[in-house]
Amino acid sequence: MVLVLFGSLVRAPLPWWARWALVGAVLVLVALKEFGVVAMRFPENRRLVPEGVFRLGRHLGPLQFGIEMGTGARTYLPSGLPYVAATAVLLTASLPQALLVGAGFGLGRALMTTANLNHPDDWHLAWTRHAALLTPLLAGAFLVSLLGAVHAT
Repeated sequence: MVLVLFGSLVRAPLPWWARWALVGAVLVLVALKEFGVVAMRFPENRRLVPEGVFRLGRHLGPLQFGIEMGTGARTYLPSGLPYVAATAVLLTASLPQALLVGAGFGLGRALMTTANLNHPDDWHLAWTRHAALLTPLLAGAFLVSLLGAVHAT
């Protein structure tokens, strides 16, 4: 909501193509970081989620974690892709679109955490083993969805 309200002021003087060019510039910067071409750190709230967050159970606990992650209240960001999404919301999204992006992000984080409950160590090892393939694959999927959003505008 904050991104949409602030974005309304930022994007007002910019034509649509300039807004998407800025989103593209952030995407290129994030891609360079993700593939190890440049070494940089994006701002993040570097606090781990305490185990007490799971006091709500196996399903509501991960949902709370997803909400806290999505709002930036806690934890590390393992990828720069949320910054691309935030830039796209800031510069292009209506209020309903921004709410859908936030809900999707929180749901995705909650599902990942819930799926990990039965295999806490295996999941991380599998990710580490396949990160070289999964990183460009997930970045490509994100790019396809972003291009779909550009095409829709």
